Amino acid sequence: MKTSSQLQISFANAFADLYLDKENGEFALDFRRQEVTIYLTNTQYQALVLLVQQSLEDEQFVEYLNWQKDPLQCDENEIIEVCGPDHMVCMSCAFSWERVKLTFDIGMAIDLSFADFLGLASLVKEAQADLEWRRELLRLNANQESDGEGEGEADLDSDSDAGPEFPRGTQD
Repeated sequence: MKTSSQLQISFANAFADLYLDKENGEFALDFRRQEVTIYLTNTQYQALVLLVQQSLEDEQFVEYLNWQKDPLQCDENEIIEVCGPDHMVCMSCAFSWERVKLTFDIGMAIDLSFADFLGLASLVKEAQADLEWRRELLRLNANQESDGEGEGEADLDSDSDAGPEFPRGTQD
C-alpha cells in the first residue's frame, strides 16, 4: 500500500514500512514484527535494492525461501552469503534456521524470518516500480552528482520518460 504527501512517500505491507523523506533525502525502513527502524541514505538504500535483487537471483536461496525445498531437511551447515556494493549491506542465510540476517555498514544488523525477507523484497519491488518513487530517486541522484558525491554510484539512464533504469542484478 502506498501513501504520499508533499514531504513523504511510503509503502507498507504486513512485514515492513518503507519511507522516503523527500525534503531530506533520507530513507527509513521499519520492520514491524521486530519493532526496529533503520535509517538509510540514498546510497545505502540503493545498495539494499541491489542486494535484494541479487539474492533473489540465487535459485538455491529462492527454493528454500519459497519452501520449494524444506529448510528443515537441508544440511545444517549450509549458509549462503551475498554482499552488496562496497559491503554497505550484506546478507547471510542459514537455511535450517529459516533466518536471513542483514548487516548494514552503519553498525546495525537485523535477523529476519523468511516471511519477513519476502515482505521486504515485495516492498522494495513495489517501490522501485512506482513512478513517483523513481522520480525522487533520480532527483536525489542528480543532487548527489552535482555535489560531487555520486562517484561510484549506479549509472542512471534518464533519457526515458518512464524514469531511470535501476540496476536489476549483478554487474559482473
